[in-house]
Parts: sequence; C-alpha cells; structure tokens
Amino acid sequence: MLAGVCAAGLFVSGCGTTQEVTSYKNPVSGRRTDILTDNLLDAPGETREMLWLNAYRDFSDQNHFKYYLEAVYGARKEVGYLGINPGRTLTITADGQEMSFAGLGTLDPKEEKGALFESARYEATADDIYRISRAKQVTVRLVGQNGVVVRDFAVENTQRFRKFADLTGADL
Repeated sequence: MLAGVCAAGLFVSGCGTTQEVTSYKNPVSGRRTDILTDNLLDAPGETREMLWLNAYRDFSDQNHFKYYLEAVYGARKEVGYLGINPGRTLTITADGQEMSFAGLGTLDPKEEKGALFESARYEATADDIYRISRAKQVTVRLVGQNGVVVRDFAVENTQRFRKFADLTGADL
C-alpha cells in the first residue's frame, strides 16, 4: 500500500549508512551548516503519511549561529499534500512539556515517484534541541490545512537528536 511512498522515502533518504550528523561548508561564503537529516518518525502499522523531523545549525560567522527544525511530510499522490500554513504549525511535546514552533509554511512542495513531499522550517533554540534530545518521551504534531500528523519518537530518533545536540554544543 505504501510501496510508492516507501520507495520515494528510500530514494530521498538514501542508504542507512549515511552519517547521522553532517557538516557542510559553503565554498564561496565559508559558512558552515551542521545537519541531522533523514530522521524518519516511524508509525506502527500501515500509515497514509510519513513524517521526518530534522535539525540544522546554520552559522552566520564563526561565533554566531541559529538552530532550525525541519518537518518533512510525505504521502502517496492520492492522499495529497498536508498544506502546511504559515504560523505555529509544529508542536513538540517533550516529557509532557509542550513547545510550539512557528514557520513560514510549506517550502518547495514536490512530487517524486508517485509520492508528494513538502517541508517547513522552524527557528529553534539550543535549549529546544537539548530538551528534545534528553526527553524520554517525544511527540511531534504537524498541522496542515488538510489534516494533522502525529508521531512519537522511537529510541533511534532520540539517539539521533542526542548525537546532534552533543556535536553542535546544544547541551551547553
């Protein structure tokens, strides 16, 4: 049933051997970005949608940077886009404490191999990243004009966020 979405998800995420946290340096500007990608929040059973929660640390210079969370939604073409609007559309509950994030809405919706994908970026703080990475229970809720997707972190999602926080200094 989800063969198209899974195939597209594998295409987008690549092999399981990818590094969990990667640093890129822009050859022109010299700016560095640390990235946690392909962080799929799995759901039990057959689902209509897929949700990834990724994290970024983007440097403006050597000592100044911002953190971002990126929610990526994927679904079969017949399910349609979620339609993430601007505003507070991402809520993360970490150990019972709710954190709400505002963004500009869907960025670059696209269709790949019979699946639809859209993403939204949200500014976060080092404290937000730390709280997510250290929580025993994390629930992610993404709201769009066409529905709501809710996923819980599995052990591997928490481990990936903890590695990102530790490598980027979000634990300071």
